[in-house]
Amino acid sequence: MDADATELMRARSAMNAAGGPKISLLALLARICTAALARYPELNSTVDTEAREVVQLDAVHLGFAAQTDRGLVVPVVRDAHARDAESLTAEFARLTEAARTGTLTPAQLTGGTFTLNNYGVFGVDGSTPIINHPEAAMLGVGRIVPKPWVHEGELAVRQVVQLSLTFDHRVCDGGTAGGFLRYVADCVEQPAVLLRTL
Repeated sequence: MDADATELMRARSAMNAAGGPKISLLALLARICTAALARYPELNSTVDTEAREVVQLDAVHLGFAAQTDRGLVVPVVRDAHARDAESLTAEFARLTEAARTGTLTPAQLTGGTFTLNNYGVFGVDGSTPIINHPEAAMLGVGRIVPKPWVHEGELAVRQVVQLSLTFDHRVCDGGTAGGFLRYVADCVEQPAVLLRTL
């Protein structure tokens, strides 16, 4: 779905103008994901095929795509649900640097429970993300670009992003997945929605 990210971009600019460490867009999107997973924990699950059951996971270990000279890797931010935007920004930077220098350990590349794929950095609007086994879902985020948008009943140029969710139907139905995606879009469009979960 498309979402108006104008207010999210304004909120990030305001945070970064206030001083202190700069907050990355990826960190804000991660914080939105962890809040959405708290509401829709079915998507932070795995399917145990031997036991023939769905296992909901308590912690969110968030994978994210990082491009390197040797190809794409997916480092994992442990306990992303317990981190604030500053901590997430620092951890994304640390793991991205380790990915680029080839020093990631196997432990830093495994154990993810949900993946956030920001392919917008490659100039791509939309995609169909492929779930990283044994995870049950992945959120894809396209580039944020100025587009015509109806805002408060008037046509305006707004910063618009395309969000894509791929999920395993064994863990939930479309209603749950749609609720997750709608909540993510609501937080992108109105970042104050996140204040309810802080």
